Amino acid sequence: MAARVLIAGGEAAAQELRAANGGLKVVGRVRSLSEAEHAMRALRPSVLVLDYDLAHHGGLCSLPALRQASPDTAIVLPPIGAPGPRLVRAVRIAARDSERRREDDGLTAREREVVRLVALGHTNDEIAERLVLSVRTVETHRSRIQHRLELGSRAELVRWALEHDLLESP
Repeated sequence: MAARVLIAGGEAAAQELRAANGGLKVVGRVRSLSEAEHAMRALRPSVLVLDYDLAHHGGLCSLPALRQASPDTAIVLPPIGAPGPRLVRAVRIAARDSERRREDDGLTAREREVVRLVALGHTNDEIAERLVLSVRTVETHRSRIQHRLELGSRAELVRWALEHDLLESP
């Protein structure tokens, strides 16, 4: 499925993305930040390409409003000047990250795997080794997961995993 891209501002970015081979579908182009906010609510694109001039003149303080309009939309600020292949690559990366980002429970696939391994009784060291991560990264994942799910302890995390059927094979 092609990533849905909304372009705010620059014609050069629009031309570059329309010329990109596969994987990207430009669903709209707007010329102001307020139009971008409305379009994001209506279109729910995978990626918003926010032209540098528009962001600079409108102020980067508009980013929270854009994020609120469509929380799952990745926002890409293209390089100054001719966008070129770097823009297409950045949009593809952002779209891929956006698609794999969150499920209905707000967790990424990696976070769900960490929850599953915690619930199966693995230590942080074992999880780190199994997922080829540092122990600190596993601890950070667990902390963010517990905060996002509003769980206070490892035991509550295990109960959550049981309630959401995470203990079956992936």
